[in-house]
Amino acid sequence: MNSYTNQDLQILIATMNRSDLSFLETMFQCRVSEIKYRLIIVNQSKTTTLRSDYPNIQVFNESIFGLSRSRNMAISKSDASYAWILDDDVQILPGAIDTIIDSINIYEGADLLFFKIRTPEGFDKRIYLNEEKSITSRSELNHIHSVEMVLHVNFLREHNLNFDLRFGLGAQFEMGEEFLLAQEIFETSKQIVFIPKVVVLHDEMSTGNDPANNRVIYARGALAAKENLWTAQMKQFKYVFFLWRKGYVKGWRNLYDKYMVFNHGMNDYLTGFEGHRIGHPDL
Repeated sequence: MNSYTNQDLQILIATMNRSDLSFLETMFQCRVSEIKYRLIIVNQSKTTTLRSDYPNIQVFNESIFGLSRSRNMAISKSDASYAWILDDDVQILPGAIDTIIDSINIYEGADLLFFKIRTPEGFDKRIYLNEEKSITSRSELNHIHSVEMVLHVNFLREHNLNFDLRFGLGAQFEMGEEFLLAQEIFETSKQIVFIPKVVVLHDEMSTGNDPANNRVIYARGALAAKENLWTAQMKQFKYVFFLWRKGYVKGWRNLYDKYMVFNHGMNDYLTGFEGHRIGHPDL
């Protein structure tokens, strides 16, 4: 039986246009020189170069944009047993690393562990399961966030699993990449575990929280087509009805427009066409 330590975990951070490491001080609530954990940072920029003089902080600069691309690069560079996927705008709670390591030791061999996020105001980021448990259904992975996820690196490599480059910020479909990877892990994993403990704070505001946002609807259409072509149209009607029932969209014309955005997402995923998105800043 292995006994995992902090050195068996790498924290993978995607960021953009950084020229120094000072942003880490907000994330870790300490000076950069006081951070003792192992970090891999991918800085995507065409104009700035990020460097690190710290042996525990590796930096890779990339000029091609895309959040999933950044995360995949960080995973490919990892030499740890487990990797925690983070964005550069979260705040890591005291004791979070110990919580993760303790959970890895309890559930040795788990291929995905995921935890809870709270807002700075003290509210859970989303509705979570009520108890610590092994995941037994795909629906229990709905709405998962990347910063909740701790991944078994060798498992990903063994099964050639990555974030889908067509999904995520900077890609054609700007959300859903975490859900897709979690679903792929579920299909092949022996163990996925939810731990109902808060490890990070993250601001509540994001595009993905607005169900009537066209980028969200466009990506939902693509996700529906990827998951099951035969049920995608049913989900299209169901989602538009949800927007009307909840009052997010009013008027038949506006509802039809949202219906077509969902439809474009389905079709564009299946055909690889990007013409609906190019020239439309709301997509």
